[in-house]
Amino acid sequence: MKNTLFILILLIVSCKSPNNENSESKSAELEQFTMKIDSIFNKSINPNEPGVAILIAYDGKMLIGKGYGVKNLETKEPITKSTNMEMGSVSKQFTALAILSLVNDGKLSLNDKVYKFFPNKSFENVTIKQLINHTSGLEDAEEYFGTNWDSTKIATNNDVLKWYSAESRIKNKSGQKFEYNNGAYELLTLIVEKVSGKKYEDYIKENVFKKAGMNRTIVFNLNSPAHIDERAFYYHKDSLGKWNKMDGHPLTGLLGAGGVYTSVDDYFNYDKALRNNSIFSKEIHHLIFEKNDSIKANKSFHHNMSYAMGWFVNDSIAEHSGSWFGVNTFTKRYLKKPLTIAVFGNRDDVSRELISKMDSMSVQFVKNNYR
Repeated sequence: MKNTLFILILLIVSCKSPNNENSESKSAELEQFTMKIDSIFNKSINPNEPGVAILIAYDGKMLIGKGYGVKNLETKEPITKSTNMEMGSVSKQFTALAILSLVNDGKLSLNDKVYKFFPNKSFENVTIKQLINHTSGLEDAEEYFGTNWDSTKIATNNDVLKWYSAESRIKNKSGQKFEYNNGAYELLTLIVEKVSGKKYEDYIKENVFKKAGMNRTIVFNLNSPAHIDERAFYYHKDSLGKWNKMDGHPLTGLLGAGGVYTSVDDYFNYDKALRNNSIFSKEIHHLIFEKNDSIKANKSFHHNMSYAMGWFVNDSIAEHSGSWFGVNTFTKRYLKKPLTIAVFGNRDDVSRELISKMDSMSVQFVKNNYR
């Protein structure tokens, strides 16, 4: 009887081991943290309106992945972590990776002149790297298209090339000044196609998305629209408070500066692939977040940062935001700790204050619960 009692006591003690207690404590803390995140988003997002999908990941684990609001106002289907959302300018990081894939395979160099692929006077002194980091000195074709394009036609990347080729589009000397340029990224897609011999959307699917575990991510081309699984449509609220569907804008035919649809699930896989250096060689991965301190970016939300391969960067973080007609996105990676946050909105009024609050809460949670 004494032996049996002794064994029972040992079993009880082992069940309450420090490891189990620590695991239970972390689980409870995460539940409380999730409730706090729910609280700030539920205050801002009506469950029957367009909303957001969010990701908070730490050390290879998805701490929070969920949605708020609906992906389709007609069907009222909710946004979830598997909903495919338009990324806006966050798409640029994938365009940069498509170029780096060709570099990784020895098919081009970042120092190649654009003139090598498109022999036009505007491109004589512009390198591929300068297109990527917004120091090309070229005018932005998309700024011109935004006010002058025939809205009855869907624009193509070849239309962008024709615009650059029609006359000199040099604004500043290349390599000396940062000026954000969507048109430069639309040229990059044409370089990918010229070098690879494949459609941009096919090349990036095979050589970037697939390698990053992004199996349901696509580049959407309005000129030849493909089906998007679990698609979120995007919306803008007008001055009368009415939500208007914004899909179908004629400039949505332009690829490279935007056009990627992805989900929290796929973006989480991509984040892990970046942290594990598993898409390309380690040397190529190092280039993705390489700073250029000699030329600082001047975008207000990314103050005092330089621009790398589709990311605004400094010593400790890499981030990028995106906006389009009915779209707001933001991604942030901490470079000195394995924390990543992302917010993908199918509405264009997601406040920066809301994103900043989520960010600061995530940092504090990690600080309190992970050593």
